[in-house]
Formats: sequence, structure tokens, C-alpha cells
Amino acid sequence: MKKFWILMSFAMVLVLGACGGNSSDEGTDPDAVDETGTEQSEESTEESTEEESSSEEGDSGAAAGDAQLAQEVYQQNNCMGCHGQNLEGGSGPALTDVGSRLSEDEIRTRIEEGGDGMPAGLVTDEEELDAVVQWLSSQTGE
Repeated sequence: MKKFWILMSFAMVLVLGACGGNSSDEGTDPDAVDETGTEQSEESTEESTEEESSSEEGDSGAAAGDAQLAQEVYQQNNCMGCHGQNLEGGSGPALTDVGSRLSEDEIRTRIEEGGDGMPAGLVTDEEELDAVVQWLSSQTGE
């Protein structure tokens, strides 16, 4: 009976850790940190977002926009809870070189279907999923 309750407690910790989010981070950009390590104001973050969106006219601008979207999805879905803020890993594997280990199709399948401790269906919007798959496939550890 003790084993059952220990197992149930462990399962709850995993579920809450994977699904929990920190709502106090809402409206802040994890990349919006200046050289001193302090967060930039929301206004300066919005200004940089406007500059990025205005540069999305060419192919390289669209790729930058997709990477930005992918990083926002990564943050909003609390992927960093398991894979780390900088893809360094934690309770989940490091993703710094996932593009050299898995193909885009394999990355997409893992996000859609889950497996090895990762829950399925965390990203359901097709545009967001495409952006995340492309961004992660570009992570080759180089």
C-alpha cells in the first residue's frame, strides 16, 4: 500500500511539473535580458518585436519570425520546465543538438505523439508546430 501512495505522489509531481506554468512570467520575454542580467522593460521588448516583425519581408525575415514564434511556443507550453530555458535539459533530454540526432519528421512525431516521458499533443496549432519543428531541427549543437 505504501508503494502505491509513493507512486501516486511521484506521478502527481510529474504531472504538475510538466503542466504547471508560472503565470507571473506572463508578458515578459525570457530573452529580454540586458547585459547586467536584469529584464528589460515591456516597452523595449515590444519595440524590438515591432522591429523584428517589420524585417520579416524577406525569406530571412520570415525565418527569424518563425524562430521567434517557436521560442514563444516553447515558453508558453512550458517546454523549458523539462528541457531547460536554453535547451540544456533537465528532467527531459537536452535539445541543443536535437537537429543532428532526429529528422524533422521524427521531431514532429515526438511532439505530436509524445513518448519516453513526454506528453503528447502539447502543440496543436499547425503553424506553431511547423515553427517549433523547424527551429528544433536547426539545433545541431554547433
